[in-house]
Amino acid sequence: MGFMRSAIQVLLLLCIATVGMAQTANSAAGAWTQADKSDALHGTSFREFRLEGRFLVPPQHAGIPAPVMVLHCQPGPHGFGTGKTNGHFVEGWIATGAVLNSADPSLVPVEFRLDDKKLQNDAWPVSTDRTGVFLNRPFCADCTLANLLYGHILPHKEGSGPQVNKLIIGIPEYLAAQIQMQFDFSDSTEVAEACGIITHKQR
Repeated sequence: MGFMRSAIQVLLLLCIATVGMAQTANSAAGAWTQADKSDALHGTSFREFRLEGRFLVPPQHAGIPAPVMVLHCQPGPHGFGTGKTNGHFVEGWIATGAVLNSADPSLVPVEFRLDDKKLQNDAWPVSTDRTGVFLNRPFCADCTLANLLYGHILPHKEGSGPQVNKLIIGIPEYLAAQIQMQFDFSDSTEVAEACGIITHKQR
């Protein structure tokens, strides 16, 4: 009888621990991590934001277990027309760990959907090893990031409209099918501020 009671207690504790771990994992899903870094060669510093996604259709040959979005931003006041921002977007990319396919040597075709809305098509700059795509554009450095975070390519006005919560993206893999990935965004306000995506009125 005592043995049975002890066994039941152990099972209950295991169930509680499992539920707790699941809740912790769910609360951490879509959470940005950040770290301040410096570039000694160029005498600059920046804040790195990282967000891990997941493969919906994994690549056949992957060098990493999950896709990662990386942003380098410089927090601080910047002028923007008649307004201002609290940061500046330096560079960003999505690492897939797989060789991406394209007839164009510098761009890869990308399909993506924001919050289950209309499918969008674009072509993004590809990394030199062809395993990642850059979020910077030659003539509009932060347009892609603004679209991914808020659903429009223009800078986001303070207090206007909600952020994007989910990004599903597809990119063709070399000699294979399309890789499909999902990124779940928790509160991206701090990221958007540090990267200069949100504009504020001059006061």
